[in-house]
Amino acid sequence: MPPSEPVDMQVDGRSLRYAGRRDELLSAITEYVIENGVAGLSMRPLAKQIGVSHASLLHHFGTKENLLAEVIENMRRESIPPALLSGAADDPLALLTAWWADRTSEPVLRRFRVMLEIYVQAVLEPERYERFLDRFVGQWVSALEAGLRGAGCPDGQVTPTATLLLAQMRGLSLDLLGTGDRERVDEAFALLRDELAARVERWRGTRV
Repeated sequence: MPPSEPVDMQVDGRSLRYAGRRDELLSAITEYVIENGVAGLSMRPLAKQIGVSHASLLHHFGTKENLLAEVIENMRRESIPPALLSGAADDPLALLTAWWADRTSEPVLRRFRVMLEIYVQAVLEPERYERFLDRFVGQWVSALEAGLRGAGCPDGQVTPTATLLLAQMRGLSLDLLGTGDRERVDEAFALLRDELAARVERWRGTRV
């Protein structure tokens, strides 16, 4: 009798459930993470909950850190209209305003709660969450930089200004998430937007 195959090489129904449908698998994982958070999340229980084999999950994502980075990117694709980023090249005010309107909707706030949870883990173990940090921080800084350059921001101020705007937006989002005081937080955002508008006018005035 030939020897049995190793367990990890066996094919069962769970391994085939999302065969060739990686996007559907990622969507199922994303919904699970949004509903349950990431505290105590591990690959084996996750695989069991969504109905795939542990080996299949490892095949698609490799590590938990990579999986969470892809979950964040998937949430970002679902919640941020593509036009938001395509318009960043010449109008940072439009980018900021559209981002705030989108970010403070209830479905996106639920996703932001999960992003913050992952961000805390990334701060504690940045070497393990490098990919996540690149997507969660680096991509938005780049988008804001593009808008600021298009608005005439001096080269030496582009990156620090983008970093400051990102920090202020996320701080306001955290305040809203924690307190639910939309009127107060919206007023603070309006002040941020007006200050940026004044800067843009100054930048454009120096180019005349």
